[in-house]
Amino acid sequence: MVDINSLRRRAVLAGIGTTIAGCVGVSDEQSEGTPNSEVKPEPLSNSWPMFARNVENTGYIPDIDGPYTEISRQWTFKTESPVIASPAIANDTLYCCSTNGDVYAIDPYVGTEIWSFETDGPVTTTPAVVDGRLYVSSGDRHLYAVDMNEGTEQWRFDAGDRIDSSPTVDGKSVYIGTVGNDILAINRENGEQQWRFSTGGSIFAAPAISDGTVYAGSSDRNVYALDASDGTEQWSFGTRGAVAVSPAVADRTVYVGSRDTNVYALNAVNGEERWSFDAADQIQTTPSIAPETLFVGSSDGFLYAVGRESGGPEGRFRFSTGGPVTAMPVATDTHVFVASTSGVLFAILPGDGDIVWQFDIESEIHAGPVVSEDWLYFATSDGSVHALGSD
Repeated sequence: MVDINSLRRRAVLAGIGTTIAGCVGVSDEQSEGTPNSEVKPEPLSNSWPMFARNVENTGYIPDIDGPYTEISRQWTFKTESPVIASPAIANDTLYCCSTNGDVYAIDPYVGTEIWSFETDGPVTTTPAVVDGRLYVSSGDRHLYAVDMNEGTEQWRFDAGDRIDSSPTVDGKSVYIGTVGNDILAINRENGEQQWRFSTGGSIFAAPAISDGTVYAGSSDRNVYALDASDGTEQWSFGTRGAVAVSPAVADRTVYVGSRDTNVYALNAVNGEERWSFDAADQIQTTPSIAPETLFVGSSDGFLYAVGRESGGPEGRFRFSTGGPVTAMPVATDTHVFVASTSGVLFAILPGDGDIVWQFDIESEIHAGPVVSEDWLYFATSDGSVHALGSD
């Protein structure tokens, strides 16, 4: 467990009028202490270096539980504008972006700013952190490469249109999509374009990468599979609604939600439909893919647990969050963490959806949390980034 009183402390514990539901093991008491540079905290148990944690966008992290006992809010970091994308974690640093165009590096233990970097447009995306660089998509049309330690710009690439998709970094390339309908591969060392593929609609979400193939959804209602090396189309699959979320890939299957209310399971090699599951309302989240179960949120306010091992969808349970779910759920071996625009974050059991704890906050949650063994980080539309921990 984290001994928060032994960690470095440099103030800025901004209160935001949070209320806590009467659930097991949850406290809103923020710790106070004196900075002690001689006491070094234990490293975080894992990294979360990009949207959905990995290039396949699974949102699943094995071998940990996540915080589930004696939960309390450890700190809150306040930005100047709404934060509607998930943070990233790498090298014991938390990175997040704000709609005022700023990118922040934050101490994950005490919630203080390490550095900030300013872009020229709103940032509604999760940064990707790879090999000492932070890659940031901005509404000013640029993809930025920023030194992760100093916060200094290394290069920028003009994509020609607003970039609302989080970057996905794999091998030598950064993959992004634009509202101008394009999917692009950018050389991550020098920022030069490698290829560009045009769809019939805007790209709003991070591509997924698996086995040398880029998978992306478009508002033209299609899911595309492209060769990662040159951008040539391998296949496309048509849905009946805009695909405004990221695909997730596991076991040679592409899982993707559409605004036609369905989640589709597609053969990753040829794009053939394996099955579909109707979630009753628009799908505006990327599904989280655990070994046996898919977890996906719907605009109807429910999180759906769908068995994926039987060759067809098996609806296991649905869990009411109290508001439309636009935040990607996160799954560990023993818990699922899900939030909604109702301003409530839940930890539930993956087998039956029973509540372990819930955390109520007076602000909408539009993006999923990031999780380590004893810490959970999430952002809210009032411009705050919060840390919950196991005391």
